[in-house]
Amino acid sequence: MSRWMSNTQALTEQAAQYRALAERGDLPGLSRAVVRAACANGSMTGVGYENMELLRALPGKDRMELAGIWARWYAEVEDDWSAEEFGRSPEYVRTELLMAASGVARGLDGDLLAAERRQRLAGLRDQYLVWSSHRIWELADAELAAGRTPDSAVLAAFRRTGAAAAMPGFRRTQAAANGAEPGMRNLLARFPGPVLNPGEPWADAALEEAATGGEPWQRLLEHAAPATADAPSAKWIRTGSALLDAVGTEEARRAVLRWLELADLDRTSPLLGHPHLPFDVNLSFDPYNSHVLRGLAWMLSFLPPRPDTVDALARLVETALDHRSGHAPRSAQVAVAGIVALARIGDRAARTELRTLSSWVTHKGASRRIDEALSVL
Repeated sequence: MSRWMSNTQALTEQAAQYRALAERGDLPGLSRAVVRAACANGSMTGVGYENMELLRALPGKDRMELAGIWARWYAEVEDDWSAEEFGRSPEYVRTELLMAASGVARGLDGDLLAAERRQRLAGLRDQYLVWSSHRIWELADAELAAGRTPDSAVLAAFRRTGAAAAMPGFRRTQAAANGAEPGMRNLLARFPGPVLNPGEPWADAALEEAATGGEPWQRLLEHAAPATADAPSAKWIRTGSALLDAVGTEEARRAVLRWLELADLDRTSPLLGHPHLPFDVNLSFDPYNSHVLRGLAWMLSFLPPRPDTVDALARLVETALDHRSGHAPRSAQVAVAGIVALARIGDRAARTELRTLSSWVTHKGASRRIDEALSVL
């Protein structure tokens, strides 16, 4: 069973009920049982991955009959009957009907409720994270199966949500639960889009230059730092070094320095935050892009040391520890990546910058990494 609902016994019982109703040919009863369960399942509503697969294993005729019933209810729910049976508001039930119909008809009829799916997904375009208690990514899954790709702003919201699942301060939130859900992660693996989320000046510049430079540059940007790694592994270093050679080490150095200079600038396309986020999302780093930024900082340390490289990395640490967005730094992880890169360079200029940073940095994790670096240089 997937992790979206802790009471897996309830899902098992629901599956048995669905099978019994389907075997009797009672599709109206099955349609009502599915929606009733979908409105009651755990912290995130929905049919669930396993039970949706069970429904999609039914004959195509039965699947389309179910989808048709849910599509009619979607249009009539507020007029013909209330949500009292399901314990949810009419709008809540409509969302579950949209997901159930889209999921069961996937691969058979991509046009059923397509406009409604696109409208619902469009509401994510300006969201920093996906906080919905519905399994809303299933709508994007249905659109991809129909041969239509939601735009990059929708992808960006899902990407940031996936990245936030591993970030301190997010782990007990609804957004983190969404980001950790295997169904959403499977979607992200298939969702085509730009290698970076647009909307940050440095990322916009990198995307533009990579588009001109072609595949080697795209692959360089794809080599993001692993979300949970504090320093590059030997394998990561080998791959990163080969990618730098492929684009040309001097060209890569100049480009990355240009991008890092832009990292100090705020977002160009505003996003909506959330009451659970005690910072201005438009003044913080995109949590998905930040892993690429970390990787670029690491890769600078693979190149011959240069004063401008050391200066850029020190500025990146300062920018990442800036509290302009609220009481927390813009990205402590990015700051640590810059510190690790300076330590790897380890020349006189790098040591000087690390000592300067040690004199004012108060963030515990970053300060500890500076002290560790200075102790061995």
